[in-house]
Amino acid sequence: MSQTIEQLTNIDNHNYILPFLWMRGEEEDIIRNEIAKIYECGIRAICVEARPHPDFAGPGWWHDLDIVMDEARQRGMSVWVLDDAHFPTGYASGLLQAKYPERKKKYINYNIADVWGAKHEMTLHIKPMLKPRSSWLDLDKPKDVMEQSNNTLISVVAAPLITEGIISEQLIELTDQVQGEFITCQLPEGQWRIFVIYETKTDGGNPTYINMIDELSARTQLEAVYEPHYARYKDDFGQTFAGFFSDEPSFGNVAGFAFDETIGKKDMPLPWSEEAKELLIAEYGERWSIMLPYLWATSNERKQCIHTRYTYMNIVTKLYEKNFSRQLGDWCEAHGVEYIGHVIEDNNQHSRLGSGAGHYFRAMAGQHMAGIDVIGGQVIAGGAGLERVGIAKGDGEFYHYALGKLGSSAGHLDPKKQGRTMCELFGAYGWKLGVRDMKYITDHLISRGINYLVPHAFSMREYPDYDCPPHFYARGNNPQFKHFAKLMQYANRLCHLFNGGTHIAPVAILYHGESEWTGEYMKMQKPARVLAEHQIDFDFVPIDMLKQLDNYNGKVEQELLTINGEQFSCLVLPYSQYITKELAAFIRDAVDLDIIFIDAAPEGISNELNEALSDELLVAARLRKVVAIDKLADYLIEKGHYDIRLTSEFKHLTYYHYKKNQHLYMLQNESSYEVFRGQIELPTGEHEQAIIYDAFEQTFERLKVTKIDKVNYIELELHPYQSCVIIPCTEQQASSYPYYMPLTDKLAGCRKQFDLSSNWTYALTDNASYPKFSESNLMEQLVPISRLHPMFTGIIRYEKTFEYDQTSDQQWLVFDAIYEAVELWVNEQYVGMKIATPYIFELSGFLKLGTNQLRIEIATTLDRDRLQQPEPPFQLTHEPMEPTGMFGNVILMKN
Repeated sequence: MSQTIEQLTNIDNHNYILPFLWMRGEEEDIIRNEIAKIYECGIRAICVEARPHPDFAGPGWWHDLDIVMDEARQRGMSVWVLDDAHFPTGYASGLLQAKYPERKKKYINYNIADVWGAKHEMTLHIKPMLKPRSSWLDLDKPKDVMEQSNNTLISVVAAPLITEGIISEQLIELTDQVQGEFITCQLPEGQWRIFVIYETKTDGGNPTYINMIDELSARTQLEAVYEPHYARYKDDFGQTFAGFFSDEPSFGNVAGFAFDETIGKKDMPLPWSEEAKELLIAEYGERWSIMLPYLWATSNERKQCIHTRYTYMNIVTKLYEKNFSRQLGDWCEAHGVEYIGHVIEDNNQHSRLGSGAGHYFRAMAGQHMAGIDVIGGQVIAGGAGLERVGIAKGDGEFYHYALGKLGSSAGHLDPKKQGRTMCELFGAYGWKLGVRDMKYITDHLISRGINYLVPHAFSMREYPDYDCPPHFYARGNNPQFKHFAKLMQYANRLCHLFNGGTHIAPVAILYHGESEWTGEYMKMQKPARVLAEHQIDFDFVPIDMLKQLDNYNGKVEQELLTINGEQFSCLVLPYSQYITKELAAFIRDAVDLDIIFIDAAPEGISNELNEALSDELLVAARLRKVVAIDKLADYLIEKGHYDIRLTSEFKHLTYYHYKKNQHLYMLQNESSYEVFRGQIELPTGEHEQAIIYDAFEQTFERLKVTKIDKVNYIELELHPYQSCVIIPCTEQQASSYPYYMPLTDKLAGCRKQFDLSSNWTYALTDNASYPKFSESNLMEQLVPISRLHPMFTGIIRYEKTFEYDQTSDQQWLVFDAIYEAVELWVNEQYVGMKIATPYIFELSGFLKLGTNQLRIEIATTLDRDRLQQPEPPFQLTHEPMEPTGMFGNVILMKN
């Protein structure tokens, strides 16, 4: 193997996988055995999941974690710790409730009183308005009456009411007219809405959680979790103890996961702190409190309303960044470990309040890797862009076209991340998720720049554990455990390839978060989908980076936007009714950069009330090109903003270009049924040859490179579930490898076919009993095992003997359908393993003249076993079950 290629693909004990290990207080031998099984998968790190443990940060926890640490030290593994006793992060292991009740979350909330046709003075009783509205439906709900008595008035503001909740921006401050519990005043004639705005600790989400925008409250997380772990494992910090993992920390101003908590569009209490108040005062002066109704009510004029919403969200998301994310990250840096994790990005929640963190990039700022999760059916083979139905209806377009790129963009562009992006994956898909679709999800993520994986999860509870399956070992019950191990080794190789280099992409798409806080907007996944379906790669870029390019090793020069080593030749701005003055200034100053708006130019500036200055800032923006979304790909290709090109369209081909020691291209066919076959224009640079690398089979082949008009083309075939890596190289590097031939061409060259579809024997076993099987049965014609044994899960052994009097250089065994992980032996010689289509084995060197024996072992998922188990306590989805075993034709082909 060429030394350069060998260096690229040689892992040298590098590890990029850190699966969750759920701790529930198990016996020592069980803990040690589970870690041994993780190690058996080629994995050299674990992320210890504290959520189900009964004594987190107590004696029981330290006893169990000592065992984990000891086992990890012996095996040279790293240990990460989820940083709280409960999900999501922010409970601070109960310390807030036990020791610091004064640090509980604060909110601002409001009540209203409508005045119809005001003519005379009126009196309003303020005190009962300093708590949430309620009805007889709330009589049984618990109330913290004592804490409610501490609610304090912020302001009383009257607004002209126009229609259907729309107010006019002619607000009147009435706060100074409050006397005791009452206000008596006279309003001008007309219809008015009086807003009574108050501060509270009772109206929002879980009161036992820290206040993310209060520095002292957020520091409770360190005192409760981080510092005790440091005290016990100080000598391991930065060695065996790698760091902490935050799981979906959020503002939590409302309970639950509705995924619709957009400022101004959801009636809800809002996050609050003294620092937030001070920053609002700094922005508005004495007028700060009169502006607050705009946080809930929409104005007819939409000037001050838009400005106030933007200002508030800008303040609280920056405070989240400073007081929570960076505070934890800085502590970890000071103590020699790293801080990782993810927030809730689901269903566009990345830019919203509630279970969100308001602004994805700011929430990630303190972390040493960017992070996302893909769980619960968010990414589905064959389901690109389609609605997901689970706990809530999900935006499949976001999950498929934006989520992975959102995470990797932060990893690429923020120097703190060192090019690293982590993804928690596989959890809560259910037992239906097997290694076939796990491979699809893995390829989907890596081909979007994800290069650290947190598989969810290894559970040590007795099978079946109903908590968010699948579980990879399942106390020895998962028939696909060894296939999962093979998948993890494959994933680790790919993650190694795509670490330590630079992503290459021609286009930057503006992150739409700030646009959602103000007016009408286009979600970033809309242009992302267009680009992905035309093989135009991109990163999402937030306004913060454009505003402070120096902080991100950035500049605009020679028609290129450079951020942290990446160079973009075009900036695409999804439609936004309002843009910020910082973005407008960037557009004005970046005169050499191709900047385009999609569908329409902006109408206004969200954070500038001076109309003259606002209009001045918009002049440059309105001179920029506007391109309709359905013409976007044509425009970018015409202007040369692309990297690779297909000679024939195939929207399901995903690619990822990375430069390490050499240029690398990962390509994945994301269709569940179409084969990709076509020519690809590939910018091989100074290299005239290329190698195709199959990271699963660990094979290298030489691609034929055709030059037409000084442009290099390769021809490639990828079947559903297939991916590959293309490595441009020199003639000398390529010369030692055999030439690549598409699989279809190999099979088409086979002159003879032998039908082996009939008269197989089969036997069954569960994984715990393997390799002991039941008695064999004859199957004259192959049909799914699920027809004969509908509830069977485990391993199916098929055997067949046949006479063979042929010799050939190449022989192929081709299977129509297998569900889903398969191993093949010929004459007791091991041929190999397949975990996804195409299920085709090369048999050269295995067959002999005369009698030959085939043995096939197929591992099912555990999905059908649920038919034999009690009903789980909850059911997120209802999905059809796939068949099991092999069926259809089995053909031996030879040239």
